Amino acid sequence: MSPFTLSGFIDEIAPDLQTQLDAVQRFGLQAVDIRSLGGTNVLDLTPAQTQEIREACQDRGLAIYSVGSPVNKVPLGEASRSSEMAKFKVAVDRAHELGTPRIRIFTPEAPEAQHDEAWPAIRDALDEMLAYAAEHGIVVMHENDWKYWGAYPANAKRMFEELAPRGLRLVFDFGNTVLLGYRPMDDWFPWALPYLESCHIKDVVAATGQIVESGAGDGQFVETFRYLVGQGWGGTLSLEPHLRDAGRFGGFSGAERFGLAVEALRNVLQEAMTAS
Repeated sequence: MSPFTLSGFIDEIAPDLQTQLDAVQRFGLQAVDIRSLGGTNVLDLTPAQTQEIREACQDRGLAIYSVGSPVNKVPLGEASRSSEMAKFKVAVDRAHELGTPRIRIFTPEAPEAQHDEAWPAIRDALDEMLAYAAEHGIVVMHENDWKYWGAYPANAKRMFEELAPRGLRLVFDFGNTVLLGYRPMDDWFPWALPYLESCHIKDVVAATGQIVESGAGDGQFVETFRYLVGQGWGGTLSLEPHLRDAGRFGGFSGAERFGLAVEALRNVLQEAMTAS
């Protein structure tokens, strides 16, 4: 029996909620992640829309795992700090409306040559968000999205060592680290394990940058899950396959390919647990 809870970014399946949830139940997921609905970003949803999502999930016995916000997906700058903090406060409101305690965020983008100089400003901005989150009962999860400051393992290690005591958690994306030239077991684990809240599931072929199903690329899925199982980690895995389209603020797979992604992940997990 798998120790993991399977969730997914359901806007990858179809634009409308009922089609999304029909597919989620057909695929046997236990939870969902909310990033957008009908092309509208989660931060721009109305209270009526978030209530509709929450009630529809409750009716089907599905948990809402996280708000997949775009907070901090911007170039680093003093002007962006205030605007992203405003977005973060909206994300907290959406999390409360949806009944989830978790928000996914990022770190801003900065030129690689300036990563060390960028850290104090990034740290201060994150610290402000973490303080606000603590006041409102929210868990902040940082995703290692491609080319943003926290996607680089050395940067991320520094960030979590300093800010994990303030509540920052890691949501690890396998495909994003391959796109940047790194590997999960070579560059992230085991140092990242104490900070790991959940994983985002997509794989990438390093030589071409093609996004593929779990285990079909260079994401070291079997090795990583074998390690995580051996360490007793059993968190939530959120499918974010991007098998038909991948953009800056989201992606799309369609129901059929999303189903293939679920099947591939289950096969990987089975192999990892058998090998462990």
